[in-house]
Amino acid sequence: MAGGTFLKDRRFVGGRGCRSSGFQGWKVMRYLACLSALLALSACGSTGSGQSATLILNNPTWDRVNVEAVITKSPNCDNRDAYISTQQFVMAKNRTQRIEAPNAESICWRHDRNPNNPIAGVWSGWSRVTMFPGQNSETDL
Repeated sequence: MAGGTFLKDRRFVGGRGCRSSGFQGWKVMRYLACLSALLALSACGSTGSGQSATLILNNPTWDRVNVEAVITKSPNCDNRDAYISTQQFVMAKNRTQRIEAPNAESICWRHDRNPNNPIAGVWSGWSRVTMFPGQNSETDL
């Protein structure tokens, strides 16, 4: 098959070789197209980490600081009736703390008003972030 004879050969351009597998070839192509579409749609629905969202707090300033964090359904961090969970922890300088909101709720946090001379129960004002499903966010205290 030298030169232009490839296109003139009936086996490759509408010849018997093509007609004998025409219907079967169409079914295979349809199957492959459906399979490709299904795979593409399943990838679109995947969020990786489900509905949860994670906030990573960093303490770049103080040697030691007390922190209170709450996961809440309310935009008002003082609304205790909307709290889903609360946690208190101590953060050392240049250390991080992960807080996971299971259904991407808001996360509020506060720290000692004066971390260099802490007084139990005397907190700074609240900071808040609204999380979205699958989101990871990082911030400093």
